[in-house]
Amino acid sequence: MLKAIDVSAAVFVRGLNNLKTVLRKGEVFAEERGIDPSALLDAHLAADMFSLAVQAHWAAEGAKLAVARLLGAAPAPLPDDARTFAAIHDRLDAAIASLEAVDPDALEAGLARTIEIPLRGGVRTYRGDRFITEFAVPGFFFHVTTAYGILRREGVPLNKGDFMGA
Repeated sequence: MLKAIDVSAAVFVRGLNNLKTVLRKGEVFAEERGIDPSALLDAHLAADMFSLAVQAHWAAEGAKLAVARLLGAAPAPLPDDARTFAAIHDRLDAAIASLEAVDPDALEAGLARTIEIPLRGGVRTYRGDRFITEFAVPGFFFHVTTAYGILRREGVPLNKGDFMGA
């Protein structure tokens, strides 16, 4: 039987590790081709979307905030000011470490918790289990997928295996 840890923190850790792999490939690509790394980190899929750096930021922060909400905490997200590959990797590593340290029993109790998400024009209310499946995990993968898409569009040779991981 799946536990809360399996469908939240463990999914986020795997996705963040895979994102790190994709970002490392982007960094190597830039280095090998003499591309300024900031050109990749500032790239967007569309003008009205966040950059690669910000997509990576929100993948990490979204995962941490989702788990914190399940645990009954309401921390503020870190600012999205990491603008180097090294700084982004540090943020991803910190997010992974915090997710790996979560108490599975406390997380399990969060599935029944009421979670309110402030959105433009109001508040969306979820039960914890629905929050994970309908909001947190889809939002997380939106940012991870968009980061992957940006790098692909910029010419980084990535494939589905890079996205999916081992």
